[in-house]
Amino acid sequence: MTDTLIQQRWSALRAARLIPVLRYRDAETALYAAQIALRAGCRGIELTWTIPGVLEVLRAVRADAQLSGRADVLVGVGTILDGEQARLALEAGADFLVSPGVLPELVELAHAAGALGMLGAFTPTEVIAARAAGADVVKIFPASTGGPAHLAALKSVFADTAFCPTGGVSRDNMAAYFQAGAAVVGMGGNLFDAQRLAARDTDALVQALAGTLHAAGAG
Repeated sequence: MTDTLIQQRWSALRAARLIPVLRYRDAETALYAAQIALRAGCRGIELTWTIPGVLEVLRAVRADAQLSGRADVLVGVGTILDGEQARLALEAGADFLVSPGVLPELVELAHAAGALGMLGAFTPTEVIAARAAGADVVKIFPASTGGPAHLAALKSVFADTAFCPTGGVSRDNMAAYFQAGAAVVGMGGNLFDAQRLAARDTDALVQALAGTLHAAGAG
């Protein structure tokens, strides 16, 4: 049953194509950004551990998804650096966990709970370690350091690995990352126009993100 749930969640995340990576200094902005993502049609949302009160934000996003008829949305927690953070995130209801590096304990805990585990890597050696740890997805971070060419080189060696480049991905360059072999992409700082976000221009933000999802080929 657990393996089936993990497969279902990976199928849903892969169809999402784009994962908003929400990293904000206050919980209110993070929750607002997540609400925009829900309204725009995102099927997966990552909240970073660095958000103050991230677990309460996670619960609030889950409640909003239920109320808006989006109970199928996957909500995960990223920037996980140790097993205790992973455990707390899973207890709060995270569907997937993301670490910027290779943290085998994260995968073990996630899989035991039927959640997905995404480990970060940049070099071939790190990709091998992430695969050995059982990662469902390997996060290439920071993606901008090597760009699509770096991802394409990794994909040529690790053809059966699902990659998610994150860090510097934008609407303008995400097509290049998909062409290089990305299964999904993580988009953080380039997700929203900063001025519109500060002004809480909801309609414009929803429209822009919906357009980005369409350009990503979200299913």
